[in-house]
Amino acid sequence: MNIRYLIILIFSFVLFGFSFESNKTGIKIYVVKGNFKSPFKDCKYCFDEKSVVLSKNPILEESDIENFNWKDQQILLNESGKQKLKKIKIELSGLPVVMVLNEKRLYSFWFWNNFSSFGCDRVYTYPKKDFKIKFGLPHNNTFGKDPRFNKILEKYVINKYKQNY
Repeated sequence: MNIRYLIILIFSFVLFGFSFESNKTGIKIYVVKGNFKSPFKDCKYCFDEKSVVLSKNPILEESDIENFNWKDQQILLNESGKQKLKKIKIELSGLPVVMVLNEKRLYSFWFWNNFSSFGCDRVYTYPKKDFKIKFGLPHNNTFGKDPRFNKILEKYVINKYKQNY
C-alpha cells in the first residue's frame, strides 16, 4: 500500500511541475499603446510601465530570443525574432516598450531608430543594430535609477541561458 502512495505522490509532483512550468511565459516585450505624458518635467522619456496600456500581443517573446547576454545587456534574436523586428516601425523619436517577465512588468525602455539624432535620458536600445540595452544617450544624459539590472530578471536570464558570472 505504501508503494501505491509513493507512486501517486511522485506522479502528482510530475504533473504539478509540468503545469507550473507551462504557466510561466518567459520574457516578452510589448509596445506601449497611445500617448503618455512623462511624470517629470526634467525627463522627456520617463514613463511608468505599470500605468501605460500595452499592445494586446507582444512584439517579441522568448521564443524569438536566441540568447540574452546579461553582463553585456544584449539580446540576440533567432530568425523568427529578426523577421518580426524587420516589420516594426521605429520613429526617429523612438518606440516606447516594456520588458515583461512571466506576466510581470519589469521596466520601460525605448527602441531607438538607427538614424535618430535625438538623445534619450532613460533606457534604450538599437534593436535593428546590436540590441544592446543601454542607459542614457549620450551616456551622461540620464534621469533616475537604471532599472536594467533587475534581480528577478537576472536570476531568470542566467538560469535560462546558462551563463556563469
